[in-house]
Amino acid sequence: MSTRSVPPVPGGRLPAADQDEDLWLRRYRPVADPELRLVCFPHAGGAATSFVSLARGLGGTVEALAVQYPGRQERRHEPFVPSVPELVDQIVPYLLRRADRPLALFGHSMGATVAYEVARRLRGAGRASPVHLLVSGRRAPTVNRRDVAHLLDDDDLIAEIAKLQGTDDAILQDEELLRLALPAIRNDYRAAGTYQYVPGPALDCPVTVLTGAQDPNVPPEEANAWRDLTTGPFALHSFPGGHFYLNDRTDEVCRTIGRALAGPATGAAPARATPRTSPAPPAPAPRRTSAAPLGDPVNTARRVLISARTPDSPVTPYDGISGWLAERLRAGRFEVSRIPFDALRGWSFQPGTGNLRHESGRFFSVEGLHVRTDRLPERGWTQPIIVQPEVGLLGIVAREIDGVLHFLMQAKMEPGNVNVLQVSPTVQATRSNFTGVHRGRDIRFLELFMGAGRGRVLVDSVQSEQADWFLAKRNRNMIVELAADDRLDIGEDFRWLTLGQIRRLLTRDNVVNMDARSILACLPTAGADTGATSPVLRSIFGTPGEARHGAAEILSWLSGVRALRELVQNRVPLVSVQADGWYRTPHEIAHESGRHFRVMAAEVGASSREVTSWTQPLIEPQVPGLMALLVKPVDGVLHALVQARVDVGHLNVAELAPTVQCRPAEHTGPEGPPRPPYLDQVLSAPAGQLRHDSVQSEEGGRFFHAQNRYVIVEVPPDFPEDAPEDFAWLSLAQLTGLLAHGNYLNIELRTLVACAHTWY
Repeated sequence: MSTRSVPPVPGGRLPAADQDEDLWLRRYRPVADPELRLVCFPHAGGAATSFVSLARGLGGTVEALAVQYPGRQERRHEPFVPSVPELVDQIVPYLLRRADRPLALFGHSMGATVAYEVARRLRGAGRASPVHLLVSGRRAPTVNRRDVAHLLDDDDLIAEIAKLQGTDDAILQDEELLRLALPAIRNDYRAAGTYQYVPGPALDCPVTVLTGAQDPNVPPEEANAWRDLTTGPFALHSFPGGHFYLNDRTDEVCRTIGRALAGPATGAAPARATPRTSPAPPAPAPRRTSAAPLGDPVNTARRVLISARTPDSPVTPYDGISGWLAERLRAGRFEVSRIPFDALRGWSFQPGTGNLRHESGRFFSVEGLHVRTDRLPERGWTQPIIVQPEVGLLGIVAREIDGVLHFLMQAKMEPGNVNVLQVSPTVQATRSNFTGVHRGRDIRFLELFMGAGRGRVLVDSVQSEQADWFLAKRNRNMIVELAADDRLDIGEDFRWLTLGQIRRLLTRDNVVNMDARSILACLPTAGADTGATSPVLRSIFGTPGEARHGAAEILSWLSGVRALRELVQNRVPLVSVQADGWYRTPHEIAHESGRHFRVMAAEVGASSREVTSWTQPLIEPQVPGLMALLVKPVDGVLHALVQARVDVGHLNVAELAPTVQCRPAEHTGPEGPPRPPYLDQVLSAPAGQLRHDSVQSEEGGRFFHAQNRYVIVEVPPDFPEDAPEDFAWLSLAQLTGLLAHGNYLNIELRTLVACAHTWY
């Protein structure tokens, strides 16, 4: 967000015939017959002239058009545009007139947000849909972080600008120039700070993200979050420098942009890392079934209900599932043992920071996190946290067998599983896995979820992971359907199960793994029109319109919580957590109070995994947790009391969570934290009110023997519906509807949504 001044360039205006476009678009290097136009959007307080060097550095077939916002330079007498949506409204008509050539969009800082919203609008216009979106120096729009710089007084605003090191010292020291520049800067800061992301369809064009490695405003995980906003190719490039790295790296930036526009923008897929072993021949593209139109969630919901009401199947008889799991456990070798940190292979504590990293720079790292919120001590606290910015893939293959949806489930071993082997998704892979960094065997069935060969998509959304222990970790949850007659050699580690069979397994402790629960919770259920009078069936398979609160009201409530609550996260060296009571020995990192969790190291041997032997760190909780959902019928529809919860690792401040989410053993004694609302109500609930009660283990790839008790309690009819401001009553159909989008329901609530299916 710079006020760096660049002199006007002679010949920079558009031809006289385009005089109206001349208000908005500057062309500093005209190209007679361009193959593509790159539209450039400036930062807050910036002007079109900030792109002069970039326009001159692009290849001869690309013509750069720089956007000039009102209220600056020769448009200084025009009123400012106060918001991003209004800016988009005014810019798009001029771009539509330039759509005789393919359009790509590039924006820096605030301009990245404007470019993204313009891309969404142009995509809706059809013929002008952008061929590439390039964004620089800006976190993804889905990252909800309050920006209040526009509320600062002049002196503090100038200090904020100076921190970004993009403004000439001569301007900062010239009071007259600053007085001229500040109104535009303040207006744009306000537009950027009050912008709110509205969920909608993902873009389908390539997205390329450029950042400065030392940019304090764009940490890697927030830059990587752009990945979730497109179904097309994604690339992330980091350059030495801060927020205004591109002022000093123009040539490198131009080369990067040129390569991006010459590749994925023309339809070519980006090159993937070559795996160590030769890939298997590609499977034939699965045929689409005729059971339901593509993308029709209501028809899918009806088929989900049929599958859920099918408690057994001749394909895999329920009585044989336990024997199958036991046989797969005997067939494979799986050993997990604790080791000292110095026995880790490829992992080490980094000099200076103490961060625990892998030598490849991939997989994940254990670092320190300083957290401050509006409801805890002012100085905040530090703790260890897992940093894994890459988005993994969790996928289940479905097919219709004898008119009933079946799901291909895997008997998979994980190092942290309580009972070693659990019923898991068809595919469960990090990006490091499926790009070959782990140097193991190819992942079976991966091709069914990626590229042209994938099946019909029933579920596809990016969801968060445990925010207590992960910083902004997300996975792509998918269910793809194959044609009923499509042949698939599944082998001994996989079995086809109905949802009704999986429902029965969910009543047992530690059988269905966390990732499977997370994916299955995302199945659409609303609108199946069961005709039933059961409050639970009406809640899951009815229409959201039957709920106590409308969708707009719920989203407004959650947006209000996210806007008003404060969550400030800063990654810090792992060694700094010692100041808050954490200590490190040769075998563990733990807290002196005996609460929270410990970091340990493990040696793993697994004959059935893509890699048969490895070492890694694991997070081990000190005590089990309690995840409880209070429910009650309201006007004949079961409603669940959920909270908008702020956790340390959240990407978007707050997500919907169970009524109670805590570790009860840590809320005892004078030194323990206050007891959360409704905890005593859950602990004292009589057995007759328990609609579900099971112990489920959490993700076994990163956590060791992490178990939580999951409970659904039906409260009496006279239980008050009034609740604290961070709580609200929602139907289960409303919850599954929100799961079509990311960052609304946390992983613990998603498990309880899956467990709710065991009730009817």
